[in-house]
Amino acid sequence: MEINRRIFLGSMLYVVSASVLPSQLRKALQLTVFESDAVFFNAEQFTLVFDIADIMIPSTDTPGCVDSHTAQVLDKLMISWAAPSTQQQFTLFLSEFLQRAKNAFKANYLSLSKERRQSFVEQIDETAFETDESDFSVAYKRFKTLVFHIHYSSEIANPNFFLVPGGYRGSLSQDELNVIYERKYL
Repeated sequence: MEINRRIFLGSMLYVVSASVLPSQLRKALQLTVFESDAVFFNAEQFTLVFDIADIMIPSTDTPGCVDSHTAQVLDKLMISWAAPSTQQQFTLFLSEFLQRAKNAFKANYLSLSKERRQSFVEQIDETAFETDESDFSVAYKRFKTLVFHIHYSSEIANPNFFLVPGGYRGSLSQDELNVIYERKYL
């Protein structure tokens, strides 16, 4: 079976099993912990990706990354889109992220309170967007760009979302595009 954009996007809504934590701990940490490996990321990495994305774009009166399944889409992209260098860059970024948190807090990032995790992500964000051009900062900026792109190009987060039917065609004439738009409003 050939994988096209429609099949890829349709498969994005898969469920990753969350661990059963004692309810007091789960409420205190405000953290979704995954026991099973995702498609690309292992369970710990996926928990980290899910949490960082949720901190970047939380659910408020508008949908957040949890609602748009941003972590799940990013995980699938690591297999279907990312080059081996990108896969390695993100794997190393997540490892260094955990190590930096451990150095800063003398504790595992995933055991920190929601406020401390949020503060740490904000600190990483500020440092990365100053003048720091380290491999870690470059990877963080790329990660953040993908998170925002995935979220804001999703149907739930984008009120102007319009899924172009059929397979991908690199360039459309204005007439072809107009026909597609007319079909939407019929």
